[in-house]
Amino acid sequence: MRHGRSHARSRWIWLVAAILVVALALRAISQAARFLELPGAAPVKADLIVALGGEGGDRSLTAASLYAAGYAPRILLTGLEFSAKETRPAFLHWRAQVMHDRGVPMDRFEYDPQAGNSWEEAINTRRLMEARRWKRVLVVSDPYHMRRLSWTWKQVFKGSGLEFLPVATKPVFWKPDGWWRDEKSGAQVIMEYIKIGYYLVKY
Repeated sequence: MRHGRSHARSRWIWLVAAILVVALALRAISQAARFLELPGAAPVKADLIVALGGEGGDRSLTAASLYAAGYAPRILLTGLEFSAKETRPAFLHWRAQVMHDRGVPMDRFEYDPQAGNSWEEAINTRRLMEARRWKRVLVVSDPYHMRRLSWTWKQVFKGSGLEFLPVATKPVFWKPDGWWRDEKSGAQVIMEYIKIGYYLVKY
């Protein structure tokens, strides 16, 4: 009889433990998008604004707004990620024109058509900052990119004495709460975790 009670108690403990694990897993999944966007920071005065490549326009518009608000006197446009190098200058100048239409003078732009991914964007920006003796940069990207961006730039800027602040855009489609119910938000969250895993292995 005593053995039966012990066995029943053990099954209840395992059941409760399993329920807790499932509950914690569901909680983590529900907060997955919020975890990605958490490193995003409020803008402060800087030497440069970097509008990262691989975008549909939100990064350019946000960078133009930061410039108009006086956060930095120059904007760096980086290349279109995962594209042929021949197409990048046209993409960069299209983005510059969008920002120029919103009040950014053409002589306020810097261009990096060489960067093909987030790591190269950080490396090339560090080189530019060191060459110009700039100390702080605002890095504009999308909210779901903030976690990987922050990790990448920390690695690249380590020991340099340079400072970066990741500043998030506000895409109309982005739904961090209930992201799994929205096709576009869900795709971005899943893809970003895959990219984070890839970056952790590669870099």
